[in-house]
Amino acid sequence: MHIERDGGLAARAIAFALCALLLGAVGAGADDVVRIEAAEAAQHVGEVAEVCGRVASAAHIAAVKEQPTFLNLERPYPDQPFNVVIWGSVRSRFDAPPERAFDGKDICVTGLIETYKGKPQIVVTDPDQIVLVSPPDGGNGLSETERILVKALLASLGHETNYGSGEWDEQTVEATIAFQEAEGMTATGEPDSATLRGLADAVLGIPDADRDLIIRLLLFELARRQE
Repeated sequence: MHIERDGGLAARAIAFALCALLLGAVGAGADDVVRIEAAEAAQHVGEVAEVCGRVASAAHIAAVKEQPTFLNLERPYPDQPFNVVIWGSVRSRFDAPPERAFDGKDICVTGLIETYKGKPQIVVTDPDQIVLVSPPDGGNGLSETERILVKALLASLGHETNYGSGEWDEQTVEATIAFQEAEGMTATGEPDSATLRGLADAVLGIPDADRDLIIRLLLFELARRQE
């Protein structure tokens, strides 16, 4: 007996399969804490978030009560859009003085966003709340097959890539940046979790023929690896 396939159902099934692959690449244990830029922090007061930016100036004020250390993100004091505050009791738990370790570096700090004199800030109570932002890894967080999937999706969305290879080359970086900018994301050129989730959302907008081609590409690649 021949059963006629419903084209709409088939397309949705393909889309859901691609979404599952992408979200699987993000990882089942992905952190739910939202990541924002320092300039956005004022819009998230009262929330727990991961705030990222470059330390434009830093100072340890030893002569005042509680001996605070301030890390001012994106612009030097007093024009900074966001502060990281480390009290003296926590400062001693850092491996190196934080005003020297983080000055001029790109960091992310996680915690409750509060305000002091109109400036949003996070008060750090544990050194692990601050992390240095890793340099781009060229898509090394993904397997070669996953990189091929991402590149094929970018190409189907109009961002040119050579998806016959899993290499995260300059063309792929440019395509990723173009997609990130179009989606209002931070343009890093890397397939980070926000970018992969954005691609998962965009799958439903890809023409059926292109989705079929991507599925075939992945299946042939997986078959090749088994041979």
